[in-house]
Amino acid sequence: MKQARFAGSSRQVVKGVNGRFISGQLVAIMGPSGAGKSSLLNAISGYRSNGVAGELLVNGEARDEKSFQRSSCYITQEDLLQPLLTVREAIDVAASLKLPKGSKAPSEEILQELGLLEHQHTKTDLLSGGQKKRLSIALELVNNPPVFFLDEPTSGLDNVTTVQCVKLLKQLARQGRTVVCTIHQPAASLFELFDQAYIIADGLCIYQGDTEAMVPHLSSLGLVCPRHHNPADYIIELTESQECIQILSEEILNGSLYKSTKIDSTNPEPVNTMQLKICYQTEDNNGETEIVLTTDKCTFNMEEYTAASSTTLESKISKDSSVAWMKMQKVETKGYPSTFSQQFIILLTRMLLQISRNRPALWIQTIHHIGCALLIGVCFFNMANDGTQMFNHLKMCVGLVIFFVYTQIMVPVLVYPQEVKLVKKEHFNGWYNLVPYYAALTVSKLPVQVTLNMIFSTIVFFMVGVPYAHNRFLAFCIIGNIVSLVAEGVGMAIGSVFSVRNGCAIGPAAIAPFLGLAIYGFDFAHKIPLIMNIIMKTSFIRCGVVAMVLTIFGFGRQPLECSDVYCHFAKPDVLLQYLDIEKSSVWFEIFIMVSIMFAVRFLCFMGLRWRFAT
Repeated sequence: MKQARFAGSSRQVVKGVNGRFISGQLVAIMGPSGAGKSSLLNAISGYRSNGVAGELLVNGEARDEKSFQRSSCYITQEDLLQPLLTVREAIDVAASLKLPKGSKAPSEEILQELGLLEHQHTKTDLLSGGQKKRLSIALELVNNPPVFFLDEPTSGLDNVTTVQCVKLLKQLARQGRTVVCTIHQPAASLFELFDQAYIIADGLCIYQGDTEAMVPHLSSLGLVCPRHHNPADYIIELTESQECIQILSEEILNGSLYKSTKIDSTNPEPVNTMQLKICYQTEDNNGETEIVLTTDKCTFNMEEYTAASSTTLESKISKDSSVAWMKMQKVETKGYPSTFSQQFIILLTRMLLQISRNRPALWIQTIHHIGCALLIGVCFFNMANDGTQMFNHLKMCVGLVIFFVYTQIMVPVLVYPQEVKLVKKEHFNGWYNLVPYYAALTVSKLPVQVTLNMIFSTIVFFMVGVPYAHNRFLAFCIIGNIVSLVAEGVGMAIGSVFSVRNGCAIGPAAIAPFLGLAIYGFDFAHKIPLIMNIIMKTSFIRCGVVAMVLTIFGFGRQPLECSDVYCHFAKPDVLLQYLDIEKSSVWFEIFIMVSIMFAVRFLCFMGLRWRFAT
C-alpha cells in the first residue's frame, strides 16, 4: 500500500470505489501507473491491514479475517521462493505445512498439471521466470484455496510465457476459483482471456464488468474504440483526461454497476460472488496526515465452492485437496493445520538443508574464521604470558571481541531483509505461525556458528599463549559465542525492520555507541563515576572485553613472565586493580550479555510482527 505524508495536505489513493468479483472468472484489475491497483488488491486480500477500516462481507456476512486468509492466497509480484530447494522439495514442504497430518499431498499431480514435473529435481533458483511463477502458484495450490490474489503475475515475462501464465490462471478460475490479479496494459489477445475487467484510474473505478462488454459500453458514451486498436490500450489512453475519468466513473457509479454482455446489474445475487467497496480517507493525527483505507462489502460463497470442487474438477488434485480442506475446517491449532512442534521440525529441517547446501558460504565463513584466527595469533603470538605487554593484552581482548561483533552483525543486515519478504508471504498465506519459525531460525544457525567460533577461539587461545585451564578455556569459548550471538541478534533486529540500503547505514551506526563505551576509561578506571559505570554495562562489547580480560588474567593465574628488571603488571591482580575490575565476575558479565542477547532477539521478533502487521 502506498502511503504519503505531507505537511498540511493529503493524497487520496483510492476514492470510494465499489465492485464485485464472481467466482469461476479470471478478473483483471487494470489501470495506469499509480492508479491504486496494488493498494486495492492488498486491501481486499488483507495483505495490507495497517490503516484499513470498514468491513468486508463474505456471502453477505461480515468476513472473518483468519478464516478468509485460510481460504485464500496472495502471490506477490516478485517470485519469492526458498533458495537451494528443489521444486519437489519446495512443494512437499508446502504440503507438510498447509495440509493436516495424514493427508495425502497431491504434489506430483500439481506439478504435472502446471508443467513442472520434468523439473522437479531442479533447484528453485535455477528456474526460468515463467517456471518460478508457476511454482509460486503450485505452492499455494496444495490446499486448493478458493480465492487467488496475484500482483502483476506477468511482470518480467516474455510474450509466450505471459500467455501461458494467463491461460493457467484462467484454467484455475474455470475450476471454480476466484482469481483476481493486477495487470498493467495487456495485449489485445491477452486481454480477451480475462473474463472480467476492473479498471481504476486516479483512485476511481471507471469500468467494471465483462471484458466483451467494455467496448460497447464506451461506444454508448461516444468513446468509440478505433478498429484494430487494443481496447485495453484505448481505455488507459482515456485516463489521460481528467474529464474522461470523471465521466466514466459517474457512468459506472464508481463500480456499483456491473456491465455484462447479458444484463446490467446494480444489485446482483451474492452467489459465489465477491463484492467490495473500497475508499481511502484521510485522518489528521497530531498534525500528520495519514492515508487510511476503508473497505465495505466483500462477499464470497466459500461453502458452495467446497461442496462443488470435488465434482467439478476432473483432476486428482482437487479431489485430494478438497478432502484435505474439509479436514482443515476441523483443525483447531490457532488456525494452522499443523501443530507448533510440527511447524518447528519442518522449518528447522528446511533451514538446515539449505545451510548444508550453501557450500560457498560455508567455505567462505570457514576460511574467514581460520584466517583471522591465524592473523591474530601471529600478531599477539605468546604475548598473553609476557608481563611487559600490558597494553597489548588489552588490544588483544578488544580485537577479539570486535572480531566476533563485526563478523556476525553485517551478514543478517544484508541478507535478512529479503528473507523477511518471503516469510511474510508464507506467514500471510497460512503456512506457519511466527513463533515456531523464529525458534527454528534461531536454532538452525547455532551448529555452524558455534563450530566456527570454537575453531577460532581454540586457535587464538593457544597461539597467544594463554595458560590452559579447563574453566579458563571454557569461559574463553563461551564469551566468544555469546558476543557472536548478541551481535547476530542486533543484525537480525535491524534486518527485520529496515531495507538493505538503510540497514547498511544503521548497522555500523548502532554498534558505534557500544564500541565507544567498550574502550572508555581504561586509563582512568578508578575515576569513572558510578552512573557512567552503569551506562557502560549496557554495552555488550564492554562486557565482552571485561569478561575476556578476567578470563585471561583471572582464575587464580600465576605471575606473568618478565624479561625486564621490573614489570609492574607482571602480577595479574595488579592489572585487574588498575582496570578497576578486580571485584567483577566473569560469569556476571556473561549473564549481562545473555540478558542483552534475549533483549535484542526479542526486538527482532517484535520487528517481524510489526512488518507482518503493516
